[in-house]
Amino acid sequence: MVSREIFLLLSLILLNLANTSQSYEPKVQAFLHPIYKDKATNLYSLPLSIGTDLPSQNFLIDLNGAAPLLLNCATAAKSPSYRSIKCGSTTCKFANPSFSCPNNTTKKPTCGNYLSTSLTNRPVNARFLRDAFYLLYTPNGVYHMDSEKISTLTLTCTDDATALKSIPSAFNGSIGLANTHISIPSQLVSMYKFPPKMSLCLPSTEGMESYSGDLWIGGGPYYYMPFSKDVTTIFASTPLISSNSGEYLIDVKSIQIGGKNIPILHGTTKISTLAPYTVLHTSIYKALLAVFTGSAKMVKAPAVKPFGACFRSNGGRGVPVIELVLRGGARWKIYGSNSLVKVNQNVVCLGFVDGGVSPKSPIVIGGFQMENNLVEFDVKASKFSFSSSLLLHNTSCSISRFFGM
Repeated sequence: MVSREIFLLLSLILLNLANTSQSYEPKVQAFLHPIYKDKATNLYSLPLSIGTDLPSQNFLIDLNGAAPLLLNCATAAKSPSYRSIKCGSTTCKFANPSFSCPNNTTKKPTCGNYLSTSLTNRPVNARFLRDAFYLLYTPNGVYHMDSEKISTLTLTCTDDATALKSIPSAFNGSIGLANTHISIPSQLVSMYKFPPKMSLCLPSTEGMESYSGDLWIGGGPYYYMPFSKDVTTIFASTPLISSNSGEYLIDVKSIQIGGKNIPILHGTTKISTLAPYTVLHTSIYKALLAVFTGSAKMVKAPAVKPFGACFRSNGGRGVPVIELVLRGGARWKIYGSNSLVKVNQNVVCLGFVDGGVSPKSPIVIGGFQMENNLVEFDVKASKFSFSSSLLLHNTSCSISRFFGM
């Protein structure tokens, strides 16, 4: 017998299907765009169309990058709808309030700024531009439409060859999602009067190669069939720590495995999409390895770089749960699907890496630990929310969205 929740959800889908058959365009509840994982780099990208009459390109996701885009300026200028932004203009004052025009020239130069990225050790000299930006959207949190919404946004490009070379060759550029006023999520939230929320559901390539994950801009509800409830109903939350650079930081108070505490160093924890696996200060890393290997009921195997502890695969049995205890008491539970990396047919390894004795952050939560977890950044409430593994609810980040890619 179909449950009441599933009946209501199916009714919602049918209602929206009926609406989309009419001549008017359905209301945009939120932007909902696919995320793909690159097997060679273990990094994540968005397929994006920038400008008119140009093919879609893959942009590397830099969660903490302040540059809306890192794209070659010569490539950006090929778009017929490309418009440069001149100093002194209203748009320039919005993008970079401190930018001043030189007094010794009659021709106004292009507006720009030095913006930080996670790919470079120094800020990148970026030029501001205006152009069309295409994203898929959802009218209901269940599926996305098969046509994209076009928005004209303030974007960035660069002529810095060193910065562009830092982007792996699998990608055509990068998109920065840091909490800044010129980020693409911030501009879209302001333009469409959305709640200032952004969410990621990173896909796994393990057994789920045909579907993507999701970038949400504008909040929920978030539906991941066949789980019939809005995923926010299983969220746990912790405060976001303020950062002048717009990075997404949280406070991990302790790490526990089977009730055993792992000592950690004082300092904020960064959430990153450019770290394939969670990176730990050497002291935390060694303690985690010792407690995990002592608790795991698995046969040890020779270590495979960059990992320090590997085991014979046994179908996930005997894998201890790693719990990140966060400020406010919330617990982010990391199960075997997010702690053990399959390196070959018979061996899995603990998917955490040694970050040395002097990292900028004692803990950097990497992409593998976030796969098949829905995480939400609520900028207004300064709150980070997470579902823990969706696999526990018989779903994942990689589901068919009916009308989508």
